[in-house]
Amino acid sequence: MSRSEHRAQYDENGDIILPVTLGDWNDQPVHPLETEMPQQRETPPPVTHLWEEVQSRTRSMASALLKEGAEQYADSVLSARTGAQHLLRACRNFASRTCAFMTQPVWIIIPNRKPKHYSRGTLFLLDALRFGGTFGIIFSALFISLNYQSFWEIASEKMNPLSHAQHMQEQRSAVDTTLRDKLLRSPSLSVAGTQNGGMLAALPPVGPPENRLIIPKLGINVPLVTPSFQSLLNEDWTQVEHDIQDALQMGVVHYPGTARPGQAGNFFVTGHSSYYPWAPGRYKTIFSRLHTLEPGDEYYVYYGGDQYRYIIRSKREVRPSNVDVLDQPIDKRTATLMTCTPVGTTLRRLIVVAEEVDPVTGEGLATGERHQHESDVQKPAMLPI
Repeated sequence: MSRSEHRAQYDENGDIILPVTLGDWNDQPVHPLETEMPQQRETPPPVTHLWEEVQSRTRSMASALLKEGAEQYADSVLSARTGAQHLLRACRNFASRTCAFMTQPVWIIIPNRKPKHYSRGTLFLLDALRFGGTFGIIFSALFISLNYQSFWEIASEKMNPLSHAQHMQEQRSAVDTTLRDKLLRSPSLSVAGTQNGGMLAALPPVGPPENRLIIPKLGINVPLVTPSFQSLLNEDWTQVEHDIQDALQMGVVHYPGTARPGQAGNFFVTGHSSYYPWAPGRYKTIFSRLHTLEPGDEYYVYYGGDQYRYIIRSKREVRPSNVDVLDQPIDKRTATLMTCTPVGTTLRRLIVVAEEVDPVTGEGLATGERHQHESDVQKPAMLPI
């Protein structure tokens, strides 16, 4: 190799250029500088420090909330006290002005008479009494005129019980007359009736073809009507009420869906104590004296040609919304008579509860047939009127 081949090469600045290939640099391992410091890991704070910080922040927040609540409460009390003082002051001013106005003297001048001295308050009271008395008289007159039939029934019984009983006997229907004739033609029944006080004391075990309710104490012998069940099954309570009102024109009503006589449950009967005089029907006052019944009194029901005897056990008044009186027990035979009370109003309902007993011995009867609707009888929102 010649000397010229080993001659070094120089750059523009006179520095020697070494012949080094790229592969020589890539093969060299790269080492970190010894002067580079290793990274230090941060040490987490102790748990006790965190818990103390949480407690401190909680106490500060609670203290701030309590302070704010106390300030708001104090402001509310102050505002209420101020408002009460203003209201009391206004009431005092109004009372003083009203008192001054009512005590002002007024002279009433009447021709040819000495003037009379009154205060405005006295004149106001006189006008109020005059207006209230006039209103009371008009209201009483209208109330009595609309319910005179019921009041006459009650008053006539009080004034002359014997005449009232005779009048009730005269109002019997053709069915009642036929039944009485049959009793009188029967020697055994006629004797029994004479010994025990008449026909009602000797009621036969088999009755007329139509259903009837007989209350000897009140002299009531009235048809017992059962409306259609269709509206009840459809839960159309408006139509149920209409059906009951239509049926009340023909007698007292066996409420649809309740037990029949002889079944376990509650045989429920409703009737009018008073109604509009111009309304159709002959039985608008049939239960006007129902309140005179007492525990121990008896009544009879003819249903399906059979006779059933009931003894009254209790009576009470309920609100029209108390539909629980329609409940059907499964372990006894009961009956309920219902009407509106006081007479002439629909404010409350009079409930007379009785127990079915043996027609001859008067002893309580076994449960008997269970009524098919006793457990799921539908109830309206209000009792009928």
